[in-house]
Amino acid sequence: MVASESYLPNDCWECVFKFLDNGNYNNNYLKPLSLVSKQFLSITNSLRSTLAIFERNPTILFHRFSNVTCLDLKFYSGDLDILLHEISRFPLKLTSLKLFNGRTIPASGLRAFSQNITTLTSLKCYRFDSLRSSDLFLISDCFPLLEELDLGLGKPAQFKDRRNLNFLNAIKFLSLTLFKLRKINLTGHEYINDQCLFHLFKNCKLLKEAKISNCILVGSNALIDFGVRPQLKSLELDCCSWLSDERIIMFASFFPNLQRLDLSNCNGISDEGICRVLRRCCKIRYLNLASCSRVKLHRMNFEFPTLEVLNLSYTKVDDITLYVISKCCRGLLKLLLEDCYYVTEKGVKLVVKNCTQLREINFEYCRNVKSSVVESTSSSLKKLTDQVVDMKLV
Repeated sequence: MVASESYLPNDCWECVFKFLDNGNYNNNYLKPLSLVSKQFLSITNSLRSTLAIFERNPTILFHRFSNVTCLDLKFYSGDLDILLHEISRFPLKLTSLKLFNGRTIPASGLRAFSQNITTLTSLKCYRFDSLRSSDLFLISDCFPLLEELDLGLGKPAQFKDRRNLNFLNAIKFLSLTLFKLRKINLTGHEYINDQCLFHLFKNCKLLKEAKISNCILVGSNALIDFGVRPQLKSLELDCCSWLSDERIIMFASFFPNLQRLDLSNCNGISDEGICRVLRRCCKIRYLNLASCSRVKLHRMNFEFPTLEVLNLSYTKVDDITLYVISKCCRGLLKLLLEDCYYVTEKGVKLVVKNCTQLREINFEYCRNVKSSVVESTSSSLKKLTDQVVDMKLV
């Protein structure tokens, strides 16, 4: 039937189109449907929830897509302050705003934006060159309903005066104001110390995910009497040179319900620290220890059935490690061993044999594993399942 001759009302077509939704971030499934007829074009316009802006003069799009809730400006090359002022004039009910790769946070635009659009729950200002304490005060003041905040920098921030308390006060204000915060990314912020973390974890009582990577921690004793925060499920501390066994054991005592832990490129931690963490955080499903030069897991002598994804790439792990894994981590679904020089085919076969749930194993660039073993292992895993491991937090 030609679409123009359809007798179905728009409500029915909306149900059909929503059923066809493949979960694509940019709603790409709507584009071919919109070309069928004017009726379909009108319906798909109303269904679009995500809009990525490329054009210099995109205001006409907001008349067309009035029900957009997620606005992505990471590909926009014009003046963000001017654009945000323009956007603020439209009666949009945006819940998510994404900004990307600029020199400074568009403070003037964000303030104008917040005066008319008060529904924002997710803000991503990712890979900006700098972030001032005044930006944190501004964001906290303008968007008190935020549940997700991404302030990851493109490179570590440089603070000339480490004794300056402005950044600490800004973090404290943010943690007290954004009481609904569930997820935060502070990657690359050099002046993150124990006091900042204390305020963040103490005041944001709903926080479930924290990414604090590429930071140079200035230590203090602020976290000694911190207390337990069972709601935190994901903690990423990769590329943190300050991290030690003592610190990760302390974090494990604070966050016993962790399901995802990323400690990659942290060369200050050892087997002793990791094993004590796993004993305390017995719900961990995803563990990333890539490029941790002191970790081999030889001391692990207890069962850890919840672990599903383990990344040991670029480490000095060996066949003894794989023997331990095969005995202790029987529920493993995905094992990454890229460029592990000391791993041999004997260890690989042992893991594949004993970890019967294994769906994926990567031993690329393991020079002591023969190509014939790679082919036979791949064949064995394919017979088990072609399922893709998907890590989800509950």
